[in-house]
Amino acid sequence: MNKQQDAAACLRQAMQEHSQGNLYEADLLYTRCLQQDPANLQALRLRAVLARERGDNALSQRLLHQGLELAADEAALLSEMGLTHLASGELLSAEQRLRAATAQAPANTSTLTNLGAVLQQRGHLREAIGCYEQALVAEPDDLYLRCNLAKAHSDAGDPQQALRECAQLGGADAHPMALATHGAVLLDQENYADARRILEQVVATQFPDDMAHVNLALACQALGDCSAAITALKDALEINPYNARAVGDLANCLCITGKTDDAIELCERFLAEHPGERLVVASYALALHNAGRNAQALELTNCDDLVQIIDVGAAKGFNSVTAFNQQLTNEIRHNPSLITNPISKSTMGGDQTGELDLQDTPAMQALNQVLARGVERAASHYKESGLQHHPAMTGAHEPRMLRVWGNVIRAGGQQSAHMHPLAWLSGVYYTHLPADMSTANSEAGWLELNIPPKRFHSAPAPRTWRIEPKEGRLIVFPSWLWHQTIPFDSEDDRVSIAFDAVPIAALRMI
Repeated sequence: MNKQQDAAACLRQAMQEHSQGNLYEADLLYTRCLQQDPANLQALRLRAVLARERGDNALSQRLLHQGLELAADEAALLSEMGLTHLASGELLSAEQRLRAATAQAPANTSTLTNLGAVLQQRGHLREAIGCYEQALVAEPDDLYLRCNLAKAHSDAGDPQQALRECAQLGGADAHPMALATHGAVLLDQENYADARRILEQVVATQFPDDMAHVNLALACQALGDCSAAITALKDALEINPYNARAVGDLANCLCITGKTDDAIELCERFLAEHPGERLVVASYALALHNAGRNAQALELTNCDDLVQIIDVGAAKGFNSVTAFNQQLTNEIRHNPSLITNPISKSTMGGDQTGELDLQDTPAMQALNQVLARGVERAASHYKESGLQHHPAMTGAHEPRMLRVWGNVIRAGGQQSAHMHPLAWLSGVYYTHLPADMSTANSEAGWLELNIPPKRFHSAPAPRTWRIEPKEGRLIVFPSWLWHQTIPFDSEDDRVSIAFDAVPIAALRMI
């Protein structure tokens, strides 16, 4: 048997072992195949897929890079590289590779679906919808596609189209995934009674979807049934003990029902295993506050220590910070991904872009440097202030990336109270403010920190901090700090750029 025949035999056997889940044996056989035939594109691709399945994304990228050096336009290799970038949390790189794969194979519904999913994660909802609709022409009965399309329409602020897509998924006897999507869409519309009814059907099937239980709990809590919410959240944690959203919401419901000590114990137990988990730190601080343990709560929420305010004096490539801000403002106002009042975001009375590419324009490249310096300055401040072991430093030493988006808020609008669960540090940079924003109310349009959403129990109200926005001002803070903006009145709009410094490990989980 010659080398080519031996390689082909190894590849067939490797594929069989791979399909049976015998990853170690399959990897050895793929390796042997490539030793015999280093240019075997199928072996390179499949070994890269296997490496990704084993969590070795670096090896997966190296193998796919080898394949693309041999065949730069091979759609299958480009698509797999996109998925490996996605598994690594590199969403923009994933999008770029999947776009290239789609250009080479426009009819490949799998690649279109994956591209749509990445675009949806990055907030480019209209493009995501277009990908899903194009793929559905070829695969009209694809459940995953239809569910993604329904939620994308909902996120984009088209509830009626979202419900029409849900209707395509079937009625009461639909697949549990379809019912869970329908329930989530109803939650977006604050139709809590119907959402509860639908999500209870999902739970009754025992379909292992922890987020369906979390959404059921949200509906129950909104309807005043915290007992049912607690049961649903405990069931979610039975399915997925690592679900931080379930832990945070359960701690809140326990506080509502007077079980504050149980809430504190729950958070402390989870944080012992997952230090610095943002959703749980936020709920833990509130639980401590509700228990009257204000000094401990203040350690987690003291904005005097944790917030950095930086007035930017210059940006690379611009004659003045004014010119820099004007260019950024123009790019945000004309960004094609702007969505008015996106359902899944905190923007109310304004528009929000999808994630921006920090290498796209000279202004974005300069902004990248401004934000990176701000993040490093905050980290240095925490170290110098004796906070080396504070949760604010959790994530400081991990590889991370910046995720950035723009906001255009009009008169009466605001950012409602929220936090950023995936990030380590978050912040905002102001590029344009109305001249008359604060004339009627001296703090109109200001940033307010440590103000939880209304559904979170806080008795009495916690101490809050308000910070004045200024053009060219960058504000950086730990991502678990709840924050909102104060509404303002003006004929002009307020333009800002929000950002997250996200540990790569957190991105890998989405």
